[in-house]
Amino acid sequence: MKNTSKNTFKNGVILSVALLTGALAISSAFTQVNANESHDIASVTIVGKRMTEDQKLAFDAAQDMTQTVLISAKRLTAEQKQAMDMEDQFARQQVAQKEAARKQIQG
Repeated sequence: MKNTSKNTFKNGVILSVALLTGALAISSAFTQVNANESHDIASVTIVGKRMTEDQKLAFDAAQDMTQTVLISAKRLTAEQKQAMDMEDQFARQQVAQKEAARKQIQG
């Protein structure tokens, strides 16, 4: 009789752990984890030598197909938009302060 109750208890524990693990696996599959939650302003720097009009035309003529630029982005949440607006406003204030200080120094 004791052996049966031990087996029932073990089976119950094993079943509970399996159900809990399954529930956690399913919930984690539908939960998005954003590894990079930095609110830095994205910037792109394009470096290249300046070409004359003739060089541009020659470059375009040498290409077999049209050139395309693919820009990929994701929709921002309201909080992310607000954070970016605040960072942009702060950056503009910093530039204005530096400009005012430079003008003051120059006289």
